[in-house]
Amino acid sequence: MTADSLRDLPVLASLADEELSQLAAAGRERRLATGEFLFHQGDRASAFHLVLDGRLETTREIAGEQVLMMNHGPGGFLGAMALLTETPYRGSTFAVDDTLLFELDGEELRRLAFTHPPLLRQFLPAFESVSHAVKGIERDREKLLAVGTLAAGLAHELNNPAAAAARAVATLGEYERARQDAFADIAGTGAPAERLVAIASLGAEATDQPLPEPLDPLAESDREDELAAALDRRGVAGGRGIASALTEARLGPEWVDRVAAGVGEEALTAGLRFVAACAGARVVLAELEQATTRIADLVGAVKDYSYLDQGPRQTVDIHEGLESTLALLAHKLGEKHVEIVRDFDPELPTVEASGSELNQVWTNLIDNALDAIEADGRITLRTRTQGPRICIEIADNGPGIPTDLQARVFDAFFTTKPVGHGAGLGLDIAQRIVVRNRGELRLESQPGDTRFQVLLLVQ
Repeated sequence: MTADSLRDLPVLASLADEELSQLAAAGRERRLATGEFLFHQGDRASAFHLVLDGRLETTREIAGEQVLMMNHGPGGFLGAMALLTETPYRGSTFAVDDTLLFELDGEELRRLAFTHPPLLRQFLPAFESVSHAVKGIERDREKLLAVGTLAAGLAHELNNPAAAAARAVATLGEYERARQDAFADIAGTGAPAERLVAIASLGAEATDQPLPEPLDPLAESDREDELAAALDRRGVAGGRGIASALTEARLGPEWVDRVAAGVGEEALTAGLRFVAACAGARVVLAELEQATTRIADLVGAVKDYSYLDQGPRQTVDIHEGLESTLALLAHKLGEKHVEIVRDFDPELPTVEASGSELNQVWTNLIDNALDAIEADGRITLRTRTQGPRICIEIADNGPGIPTDLQARVFDAFFTTKPVGHGAGLGLDIAQRIVVRNRGELRLESQPGDTRFQVLLLVQ
């Protein structure tokens, strides 16, 4: 390698001819085939690399996936930040095309950088660019992962009531067909108008009366057997099926006599089928109402969580934000059978802040607590007023954070989670959000009691 071949590289433009000659003599060429790695994320740097020809890409592993961080073409350089700060590589770099590099040992680079300030100044913008790229990529990835977690949980929570609603609609159609067929059978016996009016009135009564609490399985089975026996004694065809429908609709044996009085013994079977269909529709309508109410509640929780159609800052009710966050994390909470303890101050004042940003904080802290505890663990949400500020505390009964790590949990890229389970930016982002909303984020932790406290100024 000659000094002339290094002279056109922008990063070395400040070096004199003698220094370039020394650099050329101290360094060496290295070739990488397409797909070959120059180094891997986490490796310790040993050399400074300059791209003479070809192209490299640097990716960073985030949550088990490789995310592109930057490209390096001719004139690009790598390794200066890791060498000068003595930190591991923040990503993995490989050749996209056959690539020619010029390499310089780390000690030689340090000597040049600290004895030649213009060269060091060439590195500083690159340091800032790399740090900004890493933080930006991981911050965006962290947000996407959070959105993905919430979306998956919300989809699971919506699936149950949506499926129940679909089943209810189908069952309502079956009951309507059964009701029409039964009424046609009654009319087909030549029943007079007053009997048709009587059965219609009984059907309306069976549909409109309040639905009592369901029976326990044993009591429900006993009532069905009692009804089936009564129907058998009256010679009702298909008595077991009618008994099951009447029992599910909470109609007792007295309805057999009432229907017989209304339509006569000759039309008793059709009359009971008609009443059972009407009463069954009442049960299904109650189930449909529960399902659609649950869907509406979840949609409302999403709207409250994201503060749709509101400005960047609002008057925020902290308790509403915590509850909407719990609603969106319900699936994950349910998987671990977590006990949620609410210790809310009923007189807690509102705050002026960005509601959607604060909800990101609650999501992060509750999700971290979920990761920290075992199944059947406990998470406590506590609010109280402290002078001019309010304190929102999210605590868990997990193993705690070791004392020697507590001072670092708010550092960017630091995580106590296993590889692939945390980007190390969650608490860093949470702290930035809290500070931006005129607050403070604190940690207190010991085995069995870890507490994150958010302190916000009252509006």
